[in-house]
Amino acid sequence: MAGRVLGNYGYYSQATKRKVLEAARALNYTPNVIARSLRTRLTKTIGVLISDITTFFWTTLVRGLQDKAAGSGFSIILCNSDEESKNEREYLRTLVERNVDGLVISPTAGNHSYVKRLARSEVPIVFVDRKIRGLDVPSIRVDNRAGAHEAVMHLIGLGHERIAIIKGIDGIETSDERFAGYVQALNERRIPTRDTLVKEGRFRKDEAFAATKELLRMRNPPSAIFVCNEPMISGSILALKEGGVRIPEDMAVIGFDDPVWASYMDPPLTTVSQPSYTMGMLAFDYVLAQIANTGKDGQHLEDVILKPVLVIRKSCGALR
Repeated sequence: MAGRVLGNYGYYSQATKRKVLEAARALNYTPNVIARSLRTRLTKTIGVLISDITTFFWTTLVRGLQDKAAGSGFSIILCNSDEESKNEREYLRTLVERNVDGLVISPTAGNHSYVKRLARSEVPIVFVDRKIRGLDVPSIRVDNRAGAHEAVMHLIGLGHERIAIIKGIDGIETSDERFAGYVQALNERRIPTRDTLVKEGRFRKDEAFAATKELLRMRNPPSAIFVCNEPMISGSILALKEGGVRIPEDMAVIGFDDPVWASYMDPPLTTVSQPSYTMGMLAFDYVLAQIANTGKDGQHLEDVILKPVLVIRKSCGALR
């Protein structure tokens, strides 16, 4: 009976289903997709688990994925983790229970063991934006380190040396690589990395707002801020506006992510733009390729690393 429930075939009562699924959750059971596929047809659905659909980056990535999926007769089931490993674990279990044909995941920092178990069960998986090191799962990402390096070098070229960074969450590849690019640029120009200029915004607007306020209270505040994603850009700019800080006259600002409103700001915001729509389309292509080769000796899929682009506008004036 448990096999019927977990394989989603044959007759069983709702009470039996509930008991079996509760036991499976307690045991961290993950269905074997190959065995399941012997009894079922494709559901033509892809599970997509990202951090926050309210951001421009994720909205456009998901749109690219959805457009490509629809053209192939697939639908998507979208979930948001909010960077919480508990949410991620529960959503992944639900998606697997719904017999999705594959998963597109932006993994959180604290749930790697469960994702590794899921990957070993041979569920077709593609990582987007970030990956888990040591796990042989293909990924679609941008060169975050190169993008951050170019942004900080642009500020240095304008005469800035006291450059602050508001980074994301330590342990998430996206955040770690952007911070590494920041440090690399400073090191190349023999500018020391000052702990007081490094703030963690955890990819959240309110925490970036508080971090920017801390920077403004410093006796010798920075002349420039590099902010590492869209929600944090919003929080940082709000703090600057509330503090009466003029951009770029008093503070130069660069953001990582290029939301549509960046060009409408006064002044327009200099950003590191990511090809998020293309990333979404590629993610679907990759998961579909794995679905087509499930149970076969398919060609190994290599990671795709796309190049971000520095979009220079007017938020980074030369240091006077």
